[in-house]
Amino acid sequence: MKKLLVLAVLLLVSSCGIKPTPVLGAGPAPTLRNPVNDGPGTDATLYFVRDGRLAPVSRPAGFPATVDGALAMLLAGPTSQEAADGYTTALPERSGALTVSSGPPVTINVSFSLRLITGTGINQLVCTASAALVVQGRNSADGGIALAGPDVRLPYQTCQA
Repeated sequence: MKKLLVLAVLLLVSSCGIKPTPVLGAGPAPTLRNPVNDGPGTDATLYFVRDGRLAPVSRPAGFPATVDGALAMLLAGPTSQEAADGYTTALPERSGALTVSSGPPVTINVSFSLRLITGTGINQLVCTASAALVVQGRNSADGGIALAGPDVRLPYQTCQA
């Protein structure tokens, strides 16, 4: 018993020597917002390819950000700065119309052949559309988005980013 008492006293005496400090205020918590417009949906998240993997890129989209607008920016490809930072695309240059129907399921209608697009390119479309739907407060049925082109319809794709 005496050994336990000696051990307890030694533990108390051998503290680290750092004095406790009170909690210091650092101001309000950080928030993400556009300084020009406090509303949601002012940025679009686009998915490009970097180092062989999908990577999100945030771009100003105006208010409100739409699925059609985000996909149009995606199909225009990376900006010169994004390209200099190593972002590329697995999608063809935009040619023809692109429409988005509200579904269910939400369907992206493209005018180019979907059979010629890799899985990465399909994923770019689906992930960008999914991110835009979230910003708008909409969800796709079961998280799936259908893609339709002149050659094939791909039902219920999900974002694999």
